[in-house]
Amino acid sequence: MLNLEWFQVVRWRVPGNTFGIGEAARRAGVSPDLIRYYERVGVLPRAPRTAGGFRYYSDETVARLLFVRNAIRFGFTSNELAGFLKARDSGRPPCHSVRAAGQRLLKEMDEHLARLHEARAAMAGTLAAWDARLDKTPAGTPAHLLTMVPEAPRATQRPFVGRRSRERRAPDR
Repeated sequence: MLNLEWFQVVRWRVPGNTFGIGEAARRAGVSPDLIRYYERVGVLPRAPRTAGGFRYYSDETVARLLFVRNAIRFGFTSNELAGFLKARDSGRPPCHSVRAAGQRLLKEMDEHLARLHEARAAMAGTLAAWDARLDKTPAGTPAHLLTMVPEAPRATQRPFVGRRSRERRAPDR
């Protein structure tokens, strides 16, 4: 029989009020993998490590994680945000760059909304045509509605807001 009284849990000690990556992830509502990714791309400073190589974090790190998540939800890419933060951390306020990027995001959103509006109008037209066909089709007879679906660009599908689409990355021709 195994007696666990003889075993002792060893916890690593670091200065101040700090905690491991799992606790930082839990507090910020993200995954540990996302924290590591943010460190790699530069939106989060590389975490200090214990003598055993474990990363440790503080409440300031959690605040930065929450800030980063909010900025990414706004529409900035992690690489874009990394550039802003590096400029800010080196004493060069990126205010005009942030404003220009925000303006670009708004323009993209307006374009996306216009495409959605066009797609909605086309869908409403198709539904009206289906209603007319159904009115003329005897009960129990196929109306072949799917053959009436118009060919249209994928106006309703787009990558996440703030992400670069393939269309924009392609060089001008």
